Formats: sequence, C-alpha cells, structure tokens
Amino acid sequence: MKKIILLIVFTMIYGCGYTSVLKNQNQQDIKISIKNIEGDFQTNNFIKNQIKLSSNPSSSKNFDVNILSKYDKIIIAKDSAGVATDYKINISLNITILSKNNIKINYNDSINIKNYSENFEQIEYEREIKKNFASDVKDKLILYLLSLDDS
Repeated sequence: MKKIILLIVFTMIYGCGYTSVLKNQNQQDIKISIKNIEGDFQTNNFIKNQIKLSSNPSSSKNFDVNILSKYDKIIIAKDSAGVATDYKINISLNITILSKNNIKINYNDSINIKNYSENFEQIEYEREIKKNFASDVKDKLILYLLSLDDS
C-alpha cells in the first residue's frame, strides 16, 4: 500500500510540471567578477569556486564585486573540567557590488554545534558548514543580481 501511495505522489509531482526555482540557476547568463576578497581563507575559497562555476564568462551582464568574510567560533558551554562542549559558529559576508554604485549586501548565519571528540571530525563538520554557507550565498547573490538587472 505504501509503495502505491509513493508511486502516485511521485507521478503527480513528476507530471504536474513542477520545477525548482533554482533549477536553471547555473545556466544563467550572468558574469560575476571578484575584484577583491578578504577574510577567512577557506570560506573565501568556497565562495570563489561557487561563483566561478555559476558565472558565464561570455555574458554581457557583468557584475564586479568585493567580498569580505568573517568566521567566528565562540565557546558557549564547557564541562566541569573546563573543556569546551558547545560552540557557536558565526559566518558573515559583506559583498559590495561595484558595478551598481557600490551597493552593499550582508549575509549572516550562525549555528550551534557540539564539540566532537575527534578533531578531524570537528574540522570536517566546520568545513561542510562553510561549504553550505557559500552555496546558499551564491544562490542568493545570483537571484539578487538578476533582480537588479531586471529593474
């Protein structure tokens, strides 16, 4: 019975013409050129790679941007021995669109995480957080730039 219901739901979604808003975002006719980037090295690399993958180098719609990133890891809880057990990670990004009269955009995100006993796991988890943030910011930036270009 569950398989039949799942099949019906899948068929309805597939056949109804549903498409994601961001589905064709990687195919947009837009070029983003990063003129200056400062701040957290790893976050900046993820953002540069995301933007590079989404930019069309032959596009006539060119946007020049400066990026300033900031990454903070704050201890919010310790155990009885004084070892950190919980952290709050804050990531902020300030983007200045130079080609549109220096419009400034700020993106901020924070998340509380537990301290892993294995240092490698902790580093990889924080790396994934930065990668996901960069992907989200890229999506929001492209949508914002496309809305600027339409007006």
